[in-house]
Amino acid sequence: MVRRTSGVKKKETEWTEGRWKAFVVSVLRSGTQKYPEKYETLNAAKTIKKVNVKTGRIAQHYQCAVCLLDFPQTNVQVDHIIPIVGPEGFTSWDSYIPALYCKRDNLQVLCKEDHARKTKREREESRSQKKTIK
Repeated sequence: MVRRTSGVKKKETEWTEGRWKAFVVSVLRSGTQKYPEKYETLNAAKTIKKVNVKTGRIAQHYQCAVCLLDFPQTNVQVDHIIPIVGPEGFTSWDSYIPALYCKRDNLQVLCKEDHARKTKREREESRSQKKTIK
């Protein structure tokens, strides 16, 4: 099927299952930006307002659940304690969506460095489990 857009021919392509899944995951994840549990978790981690070393301005700071240091909001992320997708990989939307939109007791605030380390460790665990299954 060919569709014309402002005089230019564009070929409409079928979405693969992977492309569709990536699109749905992206839409679901963007919805978490306004999820109340996420903001309650972030608010619970508030410490004090102090000078942001990078900007020189006063900024609200949040405590990282791992290193217990204070960071401005741009340097923290709300993390799922139990990963949304476990080492076994994606199983179904019925497990993915409730895990993504979980209760606050499965959320924590981490600095970007600790979040990156945790994510790397989870990915390595997932890869090693997939290798043992093969």
